[in-house]
Amino acid sequence: MKGIKIDTPENLNSRDKKWQDLHYLDTWVNAIQRSLRVKGIRLESKEALDFIGFKLQDSPLTTYYLHLIKEKDKASIFNFMLVLREFLLLCTIKDLL
Repeated sequence: MKGIKIDTPENLNSRDKKWQDLHYLDTWVNAIQRSLRVKGIRLESKEALDFIGFKLQDSPLTTYYLHLIKEKDKASIFNFMLVLREFLLLCTIKDLL
């Protein structure tokens, strides 16, 4: 897949209300996965998890670090995406209350 250019996924900052739309989040996750595939990075790799860490800001970044500490060697991009989705969903519910 050399020579293919795609847009780099934007950084996730939970302060922006668009991240509370789970459809928008799913689209972002797909863009992350596509970017990793084009770069030749396996989704199961530690490098993929590191890549996602650079795309996070503020509270999602803190959630990422806490996930790494808690899961240690078992941390994966798949598990983290579930944790991130739950975190953003809780932010949405809190804003509705």
